[in-house]
Amino acid sequence: MLILSNTDIASLLTLNQIIDAVESAMVNYERGLASVQQRMHVTNDDNTFLCMPSMEQTYFGTKLVSVVPGNKNKNLPVTNGAMLLNDASTGLPLALLNASKLTALRTGALGALGVRYLTPFDETTFGLIGCGVQGLHQAIFICTVRSISKVYFLNRSSAKSDSLVSFLKVHHPRVEVEPCHTPEELLEKTNTVVTATTSAVPVLPDNPKLLYGKHFICIGSYKPAMQELPDSVYRLAGKLAIDSEFARHEVGDIINPVAKGLLKEENIFTIGKIVTGERMINVHETTVYKSAGMALFDLFVAKAMYEEALRVKKGTMVLL
Repeated sequence: MLILSNTDIASLLTLNQIIDAVESAMVNYERGLASVQQRMHVTNDDNTFLCMPSMEQTYFGTKLVSVVPGNKNKNLPVTNGAMLLNDASTGLPLALLNASKLTALRTGALGALGVRYLTPFDETTFGLIGCGVQGLHQAIFICTVRSISKVYFLNRSSAKSDSLVSFLKVHHPRVEVEPCHTPEELLEKTNTVVTATTSAVPVLPDNPKLLYGKHFICIGSYKPAMQELPDSVYRLAGKLAIDSEFARHEVGDIINPVAKGLLKEENIFTIGKIVTGERMINVHETTVYKSAGMALFDLFVAKAMYEEALRVKKGTMVLL
């Protein structure tokens, strides 16, 4: 079995290759060529432990993840885990991957695909709320699918802002970074806003005048009690693209707008339907995309990493 560490994973694929792998997972999901089960949750106070199996024609994978919000106060990663990749025909284990880095990369790609399909192609800026690990990866991936010249971000921590600047410079050295002191200031300066927080309450003002005609990529919320975007976003958009059908019942950013009558069930659809041309969306109007994650995305990125690692002879091979 091949062991792929955090360092191995970070350098195996280009950002575009990771985006392509996630997009391929979306297409296979829509065409019924892959199988994925609803993720299983075990909770302990604020901590969440998840088991996420999925399968495609050649591989199946099991992702085990812990989400411990209190770790941020201990200078430890909030999300940790492992991804086990198996041969679908024999069941033999093939690889064990660091799931924290895998999750960060595929989630960055999910946000980038939201930008690719729900914003005008000539967007040159975006705003970021949440400069943790997920926010950093949103920044580098979105700059890969658009010719971004400047990233605005909500400045809540000097340490987090320094991390954003240095991380972005490694991947996109010509992109400028500018702090904003309020969400209102950020909305006034850009048309695309990415939220990457675990907030229980909206991180943007519920002001239709500030929200109208803008594009919202919601990444952070992952529980029914979490809602990053204000109600007016859903009322203005009238449609919501999601990354999987499972998301309908998992997060407050989908559950609450439906319960309040702001969105109809028939106007909520997977972004894969836009990718395959089954659904159309007007990117010159208010648009919103909610990503909650799905094991299939991890599987497709993991298999691409595994195959590339074999090709370039990277990682550590161990006998079980």
